[in-house]
Amino acid sequence: MDTSSFSIPAMTVQLGQYQAAVSAKLADFNARNFTAGFWQKQADLWVQDAEAQQSLRSFMGWLRVAETMLPRVGEIEEFTQEVRAAGFKHVVVMGMGGSTMTPIVFKQAFEKSADGLPLLVLDTTNPGSVREIEEAVSLPETLFVVASKSGTTAEPLAFGDYFYARLKELKGDKAGENFVAITDPGSKFVTQATNEGYRRIFLNFAEVGGRFSALSYFGLVPAALYGINIKTLLERAIEMMRATGSEGNVAQNPGLELGVALGVLAQQGRDKLTLVVPANLTDLGLWLEQLIAESTGKEDKGILPVAGDPLGTPEVYGQDRVFVYVGYENQPDEENRQKVAALQAAGHPVVTILMRDALDLGAEFFRWEVATAVASAVLEINPFDQPNVQAAKTATDQLMKVVVERGSLPQTSAPVLEENGLSYYTSVTGQSGVEVLKAFFEQAGPDNFLCIQAYLMETPALNADLDELRQLVQQRLHIATASGYGPRFLHSTGQYHKGGPNTGLFLQLTTDHAQDLALPGRPYTFGTFQNAQAAGDLEALHNYNRRTLRVHLGTVGEEAGVAQLLQDLKKALA
Repeated sequence: MDTSSFSIPAMTVQLGQYQAAVSAKLADFNARNFTAGFWQKQADLWVQDAEAQQSLRSFMGWLRVAETMLPRVGEIEEFTQEVRAAGFKHVVVMGMGGSTMTPIVFKQAFEKSADGLPLLVLDTTNPGSVREIEEAVSLPETLFVVASKSGTTAEPLAFGDYFYARLKELKGDKAGENFVAITDPGSKFVTQATNEGYRRIFLNFAEVGGRFSALSYFGLVPAALYGINIKTLLERAIEMMRATGSEGNVAQNPGLELGVALGVLAQQGRDKLTLVVPANLTDLGLWLEQLIAESTGKEDKGILPVAGDPLGTPEVYGQDRVFVYVGYENQPDEENRQKVAALQAAGHPVVTILMRDALDLGAEFFRWEVATAVASAVLEINPFDQPNVQAAKTATDQLMKVVVERGSLPQTSAPVLEENGLSYYTSVTGQSGVEVLKAFFEQAGPDNFLCIQAYLMETPALNADLDELRQLVQQRLHIATASGYGPRFLHSTGQYHKGGPNTGLFLQLTTDHAQDLALPGRPYTFGTFQNAQAAGDLEALHNYNRRTLRVHLGTVGEEAGVAQLLQDLKKALA
């Protein structure tokens, strides 16, 4: 089959000096009938260990999930009509990682349709963010979607318990009418949701991993509630499936071509996949971060997806970048496209993907899932496990046991410096904040990256300050920068942070929670929970010998504290 006969978004790959190596690897994969083996779930394409192969095959249900879901569109649409008829005015999706990334992308990329419901997403334990959601909606008129693949993920269960308790105060035994569960068959959460009288329980598929679940109930139920045409979304995904060989051999496989290119580039040092998108697609970066980082960041290998990195001129970039532009055919986005063209002219590899409209996201989700699995085959790793994610969870669980026993988190080691209300915890030293920052960033090498881990409440003002901080580091040090809010990133890029190459500098930002929020049925608050997650993550990073600097903003306030940090960093990097 000729791929040009399929109706899929156009992709161009400009690799310059790397083209020969990529073409050779493509020829090798084609000679081994990689595409046919891929669709037959041939696990030795990735790993040779028999036990690992069995595990790998058990997580490849995502390959045909779009075909599985297409006949279920009617069931989902009937449910959305029932919800509207019942008088609901808002939807809040509550989860972590793969269960919330897709709804976040949909909310930004699509305008809410006339019959769709406004959609909010809660994926942080920050008490301010939880309160913000609560104050933004009328609780009796809000449908809460609690999404957890395993049914044991701590955060969505905490969100569900909090809002269920609030609804019980208002509606008594009818509180469950406002709740929907999406989880795997047999999870403990099914029992809880049944006992609490949830309006609906959608059972997903055990063989579909969280980061590969965009085209399953996890992505489609919120999409339908928001008013998106999920039938067309799935049909376009199925077109991409066919283009990648689901129905037999294809002349060109767009998922294979992208994946081989990314894998070979990573092996040659171009391991920072820098995403460039128009303003109405920036959240696609959150989805790609989890998919690529969690799938490839292991065994000291990996591809680091860089989203939201301020796009600069060629001279600010090292030789560790590949730039991927994803946009729309009919949307000029001239400034970004001109900058990408300049980068390509300067010798950086560039991939360009142009969608017709937002419904092509169905096809793109699938293209990138295939490409990520293929890149993992080039790197000879299992793309479907996340062996290092558990490290931070285990450390957090141990800390929470102490909280339950003693009523508070254990004391941390003393800071190396306290100044202007900020406390600095790191292995380097200095007589001032400027000196500590200077010493910390002097550790950066040419292929390194900065990762900002903000265990704070996300606000537009804080986002602007963190963007300025990233731009400053990029301009002065010429290294890649990444930024994420905790605990969201623990379920996405956290795997790469511990399992990928040791090239990161980790700047963790924490705070006291002046306005905390109690968690029903638990002897601790949301604020304590978030602080425990930060401490657990820091411990895990130390266990993997990562370079870290924790700056505790204390009672200074989040925006004032970050502003002070930014002021000192400008002096440190002058």
